[in-house]
Amino acid sequence: MRLRTFNAPNMKDAMALVKAELGPDAIILNVEQIGQAIKITAALDRDAILAPLPEPALDPLEAISQALEFHRVSPALADRLTQQAAQVLLENPQQALAAALRLRFPVQPLTDRLPTRPLMLVGMPGAGKTATLAKLVARAKLKQWPAIAITCDVVKAGAVEQLGTYTKALQIPAYRAGNPATLRKAVEQAPKGAFVIIDTVGCNPLNATDLSYLNELADAVKAEMVLVMAAGGCSVESAELGQLFAETGVNRLIPTRIDAARRYGGILGAAEAGRLSFAEFGVSPEIATGLDIVGADKIAAWLLETAPASTHLPRARRQANGTHS
Repeated sequence: MRLRTFNAPNMKDAMALVKAELGPDAIILNVEQIGQAIKITAALDRDAILAPLPEPALDPLEAISQALEFHRVSPALADRLTQQAAQVLLENPQQALAAALRLRFPVQPLTDRLPTRPLMLVGMPGAGKTATLAKLVARAKLKQWPAIAITCDVVKAGAVEQLGTYTKALQIPAYRAGNPATLRKAVEQAPKGAFVIIDTVGCNPLNATDLSYLNELADAVKAEMVLVMAAGGCSVESAELGQLFAETGVNRLIPTRIDAARRYGGILGAAEAGRLSFAEFGVSPEIATGLDIVGADKIAAWLLETAPASTHLPRARRQANGTHS
């Protein structure tokens, strides 16, 4: 079973979180009062997790509405997307939804041209920042850009070694930086015009100290902070995180683990709440090919596509069978 815990000030709000994340098939396993708050432990059994997506409705608008509901897109955002799709409605729901997505979610890739300042990947622990760094460096190598990688994650066990494994394979210099001053020195080692990419320790955006430290690092080298977020998260939680990171100066989002998630309401919510542009998407664990520049047409296809219960992954992602991207 897939166990999840939900915390809220009251029972109504806690149940709303359960429904938004796990849907109407959730099984409530435990309810606990902690002070004035409510903690609910809920789960989905395997049959519910692997159940096929609903067959699309014949009516284009209904198909769009049905898909957005399945992906747990927030009701407010789903209404806006449906209304915008209706204004440009075509017989093909994918084209209509793509038009609505194009209006609300700009795409600004990181590697279509050589960045003029360092890129600093930020996000929650386990979002896939280090793997994303390696994929971005691989793209830079294909474009024959000089590149260096720097990690500011000198706390987590194995973080430096993981980066070293990637950079050795990619044959680029790698540096450690435990504070803004050493980060500045590391960036100064980069050849002129190099692609400079910086990994950071997982950040808790609810902690003002964590966010302040990220700003200090970015300010030290005039880096652009780019949010890395794994797909499949709670829509409400992801939207709040997107807004919090945006308040630190983040403008672009790299969604990861697209191949390992069934629902994309979280990444849409984060982009909407933070007014973030989509950069590359992490679509597989492969370093050389695991990043894709994805536009509105492909996002619409992902949202509308159905999958057989035997695979439970959309057709476009079936070959990407890893779980870390």
